[in-house]
Amino acid sequence: MPNFHVIFWRHAEAEDAVGSAQGDEIDLRRPLTKQGRRDAALVAAWIKSQLPKPWTVVSSPAQRARHTAQHLNDYPVIDPRLRPESSLEELLSVVAEFPRDGGALVLVGHQPTLGRAGLYWITGCDQQFSLRKGGLLWAVERNREAGIQRSLRACVSADLLGD
Repeated sequence: MPNFHVIFWRHAEAEDAVGSAQGDEIDLRRPLTKQGRRDAALVAAWIKSQLPKPWTVVSSPAQRARHTAQHLNDYPVIDPRLRPESSLEELLSVVAEFPRDGGALVLVGHQPTLGRAGLYWITGCDQQFSLRKGGLLWAVERNREAGIQRSLRACVSADLLGD
């Protein structure tokens, strides 16, 4: 069975929305900042140079996540289980349902759930784990004689990839 790659990618920096609450209509329409667009492009270029194909990109319905994801794939799959207020179980169900026939899954979502889900999927430890805006965790699942083995492949933030 081929290795299964999962990237937990936090959306890049977005404009502030004064007076909005996480997950409300105003929050969901927040665009990326100029720096956010730059960072998303840098991280997407790095992913493209490192990640084996094929890959599937699944994004939160929030504009900032969709626009981050579009730097990697023009038409990401939009899944409400990655919305800003999603639960750990909802987010991990996206990973659980993905076929293990090779390739990779790139999830583009939000803190605090995304970092927590990445840490939990790799280690089984349910603790907060903060990813910087535009940052990612890359994990690999391998099927070994002793069972499933998951390991961290990379933890990257956009500032490490800049000029």
